Amino acid sequence: MATPTPISHHIRGVLPSLDVMEAKGFTVQECLKGTGILQSRLKDAERRISIQQELCFYRNLLDLSGDPLLGLELGSAYLPQRYGIYGYAILSAATLRHSLSFAAHFSQLTFSFFEMEFSVKGQMASFAFSGGPSMENELLHLFCDRDAAAAQVAFNEIAGRAISLERVLLVHDGHDRQTAYREFFGCDVAFLASAIRLEFATRWLDTPLPQSDAESSQYLQQQCQLLIAKMSVQSHFVDDVRQLILARPGYFPDIEYLAEKLQMSVRTLRRRLKDENSRYQDILNEIRFSLARQYLDDTRLPLEDISELLGYSDPGNFSHAFKRWSGVSPREYRQQA
Repeated sequence: MATPTPISHHIRGVLPSLDVMEAKGFTVQECLKGTGILQSRLKDAERRISIQQELCFYRNLLDLSGDPLLGLELGSAYLPQRYGIYGYAILSAATLRHSLSFAAHFSQLTFSFFEMEFSVKGQMASFAFSGGPSMENELLHLFCDRDAAAAQVAFNEIAGRAISLERVLLVHDGHDRQTAYREFFGCDVAFLASAIRLEFATRWLDTPLPQSDAESSQYLQQQCQLLIAKMSVQSHFVDDVRQLILARPGYFPDIEYLAEKLQMSVRTLRRRLKDENSRYQDILNEIRFSLARQYLDDTRLPLEDISELLGYSDPGNFSHAFKRWSGVSPREYRQQA
């Protein structure tokens, strides 16, 4: 698949997957391990996560479950309502044709890594996913399954009844579970395709939708246009700063160092971060807190050593900071873990 410009998603995009994993008996902490995503920020209305964080998150899910079909289960949890304004916009459209045209046009508002296309040819309609960033095949296949399953769920939810698919095309070989895929989608499934595609009869396209609301649909579409406009001017500068801070393990640069590396003044750096609702100290604390929990969970290092690894000259300062972030001391956190 082609490689588009790297993207980031809203943090709420991981919530349906977390619901599935918790139902399977895994904890949020296990799923977020090593991602730098803080559990306390999962419901943050403005928080976005980088592509690296998201890939790490889904790598964790695959490792925890050991299930090559996990993507199908995850995708089933992505109801349109989980997408916020975008989801309600596609639900309130007049017909399935209008809904899917809108869904593809505003696909930047989804949690998918793929580009989307809705098309009609003869008596067959199709909704396709293509492109995507470079990643390991196991993750690519998981996202393929997740998004195909999520699309099927969305079709049914939008129409208010089961839309019978004629054929589904997937980009992988089926992992020796071809029958399971055909049973899941309830139709013929072709593997090793060049793009992900769900095909169905055009007779479904112009039936009025049960949640159709012309006034709401127009308003929600306008809101989606505003969201796209807002996204287009965001540089996700915070992600660049985060990567610079993490570039040298055990070294936490000051803001002057970051400004020099980014070839700008400290004042400009602070302003750019403020434009994205962030501050240097907030990013640094987030990274330190994530690393601290990882050291406390996964190692037996003394607190003095962990303090030094996190750039604190005094273990007492580390303990005070950790208690401010988590509500408990590092020692209490380790005992609870």
